[in-house]
Amino acid sequence: MVAAALVAGAVAGGATTYLMNADGTDDPSAQVTSGSSSSSQPRLALQDAIARVDGAVVQVQTPSGLGSGVVISPRGLIITNNHVIEGASGDQILVITADNRRVPATIAARNPSKDLAVLKPQGSVGDGIELASEPDGALRPGDQVFAIGSPFGLQGTVTVGVVSAVNRRGDRGMRMIQTDAPINPGNSGGGLFDLRGRLVGVPTSINSPVPGNVGIGFAVPANQVRIELESVT
Repeated sequence: MVAAALVAGAVAGGATTYLMNADGTDDPSAQVTSGSSSSSQPRLALQDAIARVDGAVVQVQTPSGLGSGVVISPRGLIITNNHVIEGASGDQILVITADNRRVPATIAARNPSKDLAVLKPQGSVGDGIELASEPDGALRPGDQVFAIGSPFGLQGTVTVGVVSAVNRRGDRGMRMIQTDAPINPGNSGGGLFDLRGRLVGVPTSINSPVPGNVGIGFAVPANQVRIELESVT
């Protein structure tokens, strides 16, 4: 029986995943728009797109394990999954930057229903990268995307795939981006990026009969990420 499993933040003494319900059907619900379109920016070679964003992806450590996060410009806030920091208090979160600096962070906002959280670093973590302004990042099935995170604790790991579907209904009926870019425990809260070097989604869950990737992963789309970031004063 295939179960949809949250890609757990915990990677301590072995990978941990959490089960969640998802019926995998399409959701034609209205999309939220915000900001001006940046889809006119030129696409980059894959290697150049990775080089543009990899410094903005951080590892998020808590007493119960680890996950990933992404620094978003211009405010330098970090987006991650709520389940990555679930159970941690404000003084128990440590961010490891791409250049191996260790920066404490506090919880600025969290939304369990969307599995998103915003962290405020207590020190410099870099300028961050651009968040796509269009709903679902203006993605179409077949568009190439890549994920960066800390699967099984391996910080800065890049995996590449394509968009399988947009508006795919996931847990609690929320619209998700479906991708076959490999997503594993520790990728949670990291980034799903397009070839313009923009964050288009936050990897959150996989649909798998085992606690590992089989090519069906889900990411919270950029417009939902923007709403959470704008809630932080």
